[in-house]
Amino acid sequence: MRLTALAVLAGVALAAMNTPAMAAWHGYISHPLGFAFAAPGELKVEKGTYRGAVAGRHDTLVYKFVDDNIEYRVVVIDMRDKANNAATLLGEAEFAFQENKKVLMDTFERFDRQYGRKLTIDLPNNAGRSSAAFYFINGRIVSLQATILPANGDYDTPEMGRFIDSVTFYTVRAADDAIELPAPPK
Repeated sequence: MRLTALAVLAGVALAAMNTPAMAAWHGYISHPLGFAFAAPGELKVEKGTYRGAVAGRHDTLVYKFVDDNIEYRVVVIDMRDKANNAATLLGEAEFAFQENKKVLMDTFERFDRQYGRKLTIDLPNNAGRSSAAFYFINGRIVSLQATILPANGDYDTPEMGRFIDSVTFYTVRAADDAIELPAPPK
């Protein structure tokens, strides 16, 4: 009996040594943008451009994290100049995300009094799997996207859902030690 317990402990220790180290998850909050979320890894902030047939050209702000060959992104597209077309603009962004990809899941949801849409797709050429949630909040499209890269290969990992479902539009629900995100450019 004693030898069996030691063998089990040794197996657990060996498995832990062969498992890649996971980064700690941290809470992030943006008071000016009105949302909070949790993500692992080091924060990188990028500016980008979104182009849509209806939306036209708009600047984006991207908060990016990478951990264990999973890329986590929060994309904020400022569309305050076209906020009266919220449903059309949101639909266009969702369509661009799924266009020419195999859709595995497509669902509407209501969260924190905000309507949104969640999608899971397989990327072309076995480039991975991606899940995203899209919301139109205060004249901005806010999208949380998690992509499992082929190097990870665990397409059933709960980490994608953990990231996407961590969003809240009630900033009082953010973690007490949440890190304030850099403010969007004016």
